[in-house]
Amino acid sequence: MDCLAKIETACGCGIMKVLGRLTEADITTTEICQILLPVVRAGGNDVSLKDIQSAVWEAGLTEGMKSVGEVLTKALMPDEDKSGNVEGAAV
Repeated sequence: MDCLAKIETACGCGIMKVLGRLTEADITTTEICQILLPVVRAGGNDVSLKDIQSAVWEAGLTEGMKSVGEVLTKALMPDEDKSGNVEGAAV
């Protein structure tokens, strides 16, 4: 939840609106980096915004947007591992 709150604060709107803006390609490069920063830090990485900006630049804006999409999708969709493995339950 902390990452989601930081993303919402950085973008100035709710997480669903951020996702909508991403799907409409109405998201800034600054927002892409601000979204990725708390997520990368939550993984235990000591990175700065400048580090994220460099990584996005090197990978390309399309990859940055794709990563943001994956982050937002993961945050909004239930984790299959936590909700139960249907295949494992079938006998």
